[in-house]
Amino acid sequence: MGYPAASARAFQYGLGIFTLTALLGLANATQLFGALDRNTLLTHLHSGTLGWIRMGLIGLSIWIFGGSGAALARNVMLSAIATAAYVLAFWSGNFQARAIFGTIELLVVLYWWWFAVSRGMAEGFGRLDIPKLSVIFGLTTLVIGSTLGVIVQIILGTGNQLPADTQLVGAHASAQTGGYLVLVAAGFIEWQLTGGGRRTVAGLVQIGLLFVSGLLLAFSLLFSAQLGPQMSQTVPAIATLLSLLGAVVVAVRLGRAAVGVSWGAGAKRYLALGVGFLVLAKILEAVLVQQFISAQGDFTKISAGLIHALDHSYFIGLMTNMLFGTILVLTADRPRVWAWADQLVFWGLNVGVVGFVAVLLIAGSGEGAKPFTHPVSFVAPIMGLAALLGIATLSMRLSNSPAAIRAPSPA
Repeated sequence: MGYPAASARAFQYGLGIFTLTALLGLANATQLFGALDRNTLLTHLHSGTLGWIRMGLIGLSIWIFGGSGAALARNVMLSAIATAAYVLAFWSGNFQARAIFGTIELLVVLYWWWFAVSRGMAEGFGRLDIPKLSVIFGLTTLVIGSTLGVIVQIILGTGNQLPADTQLVGAHASAQTGGYLVLVAAGFIEWQLTGGGRRTVAGLVQIGLLFVSGLLLAFSLLFSAQLGPQMSQTVPAIATLLSLLGAVVVAVRLGRAAVGVSWGAGAKRYLALGVGFLVLAKILEAVLVQQFISAQGDFTKISAGLIHALDHSYFIGLMTNMLFGTILVLTADRPRVWAWADQLVFWGLNVGVVGFVAVLLIAGSGEGAKPFTHPVSFVAPIMGLAALLGIATLSMRLSNSPAAIRAPSPA
């Protein structure tokens, strides 16, 4: 199947913004420039989740739904500009700027959600395969989570305080990770590993479990005060159980294809590891929810190291592996610029993220530590430098791609 030029362009924009994510991450982990302020840390987070991951998923959505045309390429560029502006608004610390550009970013999200939904309607929802359905349901969760996030920015931008009886930020975060990311990642990985095209009962169960659990967890946090003490603990527990069951279905359905990849080279190994990190992230998420329930509102009892370990399992282990692997598929018949870097990027990224997650879980986050006095300072650079090398390598390969070529079938 062919791929649209707009997909390659979206990946290029995403890689460009990801450079900022990696550099800020290195600075934060090593503490070479001292402790980063909250605005810079929020920039590190959102440049990764919005700039890198969301732009990458825009490219994949265009590809899987067969989008094309000059207008689409223009809209990708406008989306990248809006996203970059929102990321810089976080860095500025200006709440009004965050509210304005957050609202614009929400329009970007709605546009790409409708892009996927309208093409699903044209094809017929009854005929859509599991990967396409996963993307549509994942983007639906993204709309909900993004709306909650923008509501937070508007409240703060208008000089108001967040309501004490709601967990808007927690609901926003849980919808954006446990619901949206897992659904779209599972769909895209299946599409690349198996070729998609099938609609099975197990696949539908997988989508249902992941979609319902993501929404249930988000809304249980949002309305925790209204639910009361007992239900505010019971509902997140049920959501977590459903989420873990969904991850098990993913592992069973894609496990054989993932285990059977070649680990010596190629794109499939990135995608296969994505399956493993999806399961790991769901396990860590379950532990975090249990800590949240046990804390009973005292957030000092929740491990910062666990939160950061979960974030990086999602953002690097799952999403970056998936996107790096997909870009390698897209550029498979292009000249292998810096072919020597392929092994360094793959093993550095994944050994680095495994070590990083392990250190966070065992030794904590190391916040406030002096340079190279905490184990995080030694393992994070492996992951960060491998990511930067991957950004440079893949950017050059994408720049060599013509506007329209025949890409290989999904790896």
